[in-house]
Amino acid sequence: MIISDKQELRRCVKQAVRRAQIAECCLRFDPQQGALGVDALLDESGMRGRKGTPFGTDGAAFYAAMEALELPTRDLNSARTMQESYDRHAYIREILDAMKARRVLTAVDVRRSDADFYGDERLAPLVCVKKEFFAPGRYGIPFEQLAKELGESIRVLGARDVLLDTFDAEALRYCVLPVCEDMRCVVHVYLTSEEEIGRFSDLLDASSVRALVSAPECIEAALLHAAAERPRMLVCLSGLKHLDMALSLLGARFVPYSSRASAPEMMLGRWLCAKEALWQALCDAYLPLARAGYALESASVEQDVQMLLSGNIMNLYETY
Repeated sequence: MIISDKQELRRCVKQAVRRAQIAECCLRFDPQQGALGVDALLDESGMRGRKGTPFGTDGAAFYAAMEALELPTRDLNSARTMQESYDRHAYIREILDAMKARRVLTAVDVRRSDADFYGDERLAPLVCVKKEFFAPGRYGIPFEQLAKELGESIRVLGARDVLLDTFDAEALRYCVLPVCEDMRCVVHVYLTSEEEIGRFSDLLDASSVRALVSAPECIEAALLHAAAERPRMLVCLSGLKHLDMALSLLGARFVPYSSRASAPEMMLGRWLCAKEALWQALCDAYLPLARAGYALESASVEQDVQMLLSGNIMNLYETY
């Protein structure tokens, strides 16, 4: 169906974004032992003991999550009782259902060997390799031994994703990238300077690995330009500041948001708020095309939204 006016465009984009399934890049939460419930949400949102109007994105995320889970915000004791009536894994499933989750990459330490701690097939392991993993010994850093340990962790956990917590060119060159190449895993990195963007781009070019990369907003433009030349590099934006640039350079081949939460409820709340901001920003991006005479179809909008919110991440694993 051709979209004929601005109001129809708003309805179409809003509906597509609100209904779309989500892929979350990084939930730092242990499904077996991590803190759940109203108190965990109060702590992560900063709402515990807060007075006055709760301005800010996490204040909105708190209320969005509570409403989505049908927990009363005016009676937190009743909310706790309702939440505690759920089995732990059933409650996590309730959160994932409310979020319309398709895949949630859940950080797990490289030295954890419990392969069955997820409890829901939508939770997928993101093997987290911290700087301490590469601590030098008497004879330097034993990259070959560490590569074997990383590979075994990936095998036991059934992982398809590896997160290098801190950029380290040597660790990437001699351990993480070769292991990801051999085991067909996606590498995740956070780059903090334009120099790191250049060094990582060169390392990626020399491998066959696929990467999901993010950076602070101040250097995000450089990252987007690097990704425009590299189809195996997928960018996850830190915010919507560079949405127009991302759309111009990459089309719909990027990830517009990640909650990076430590509690599932906060992940839910942040995503609900992000969707509201995203559909409005996408409307503004589509509007000049429609006004210029481009025949914008609702099916195309739905396809774009699906790729942005989950399709691009899922495509990282296709034929790989």
